[in-house]
Amino acid sequence: MAGGWGRRIALGIAVILGLVILLVIGVFGASEWKLRQSQAIPPQELQIPEDSVSIERGHHLATAISKCTECHGEDLGGQVMDMGPVGALAASNLTSGKGGVGPKNDGEWVRAIRHGVRPDGRPLIFMPSMVFAQLDEADLAAIIAYVKSVPPVDHALPPSRLGPIGRLLTVLKPERILPATGIDHGAAIPTVTPPTLTPEYGKYLAITGGCTYCHGDNLKGGLKEGPPGTPPTADLTPAGPTASWSEADFATALRTGQRPDGTTINPFMPWRATRLMTDEEIQAVWAYLRTL
Repeated sequence: MAGGWGRRIALGIAVILGLVILLVIGVFGASEWKLRQSQAIPPQELQIPEDSVSIERGHHLATAISKCTECHGEDLGGQVMDMGPVGALAASNLTSGKGGVGPKNDGEWVRAIRHGVRPDGRPLIFMPSMVFAQLDEADLAAIIAYVKSVPPVDHALPPSRLGPIGRLLTVLKPERILPATGIDHGAAIPTVTPPTLTPEYGKYLAITGGCTYCHGDNLKGGLKEGPPGTPPTADLTPAGPTASWSEADFATALRTGQRPDGTTINPFMPWRATRLMTDEEIQAVWAYLRTL
């Protein structure tokens, strides 16, 4: 009798292990298929300026707004970010130095930034192009002009490696790991958004600055982004914890990473980039948040 139960338990364990193995193989295979899918992106012409004013504008956008330097480093030489079970994500060396993978022509820059795809059409991992797809033509051109002007950096990086959670997200929520899968690649580049102290410009900055990527399209928060232990993102609407904040409190949070009560915001909040925003940009974003 005992032997019969022992065999049944062993059989049950074997079946469970077999199902787990099949699930792991299935997730790996499905994620690998998505990683290898190629996108045919229609060519988009964009005149890239070479003047110093445009390059400086691109520098500001790449550091304070679109935050390219947060992932690719201050010198754009790239770095590997350990995201625990999500994976080790290599933000490429964007320069022309050894190990650099900067695109060879302007069309490839547009495809990488706006569409999140490599020159061969395969999707870039964790490249937030659904945000950058909303950059207007002047700002996109300025960012490309700046990146192309950066001195070469010799820095070779290993390829990105997806962990088990990263593989699972690639299957269940591909747009979070492979943003190219959620972009309308046929959409035209947005026309220029005038930089004014208006909620409309604030919305543009909130989208292209990645606020909606982490806090959700409605900015109600609740998303868990970042390494293990990162708390859910905050509700930025007037119904959330910032309801009692003043505009000065908001500016202080973006510039110092400190809440009005003196507590520190989780370091995954990129305040080291937002502290470089101009007063006018912060005021515009605040005006937009008050309309939600």
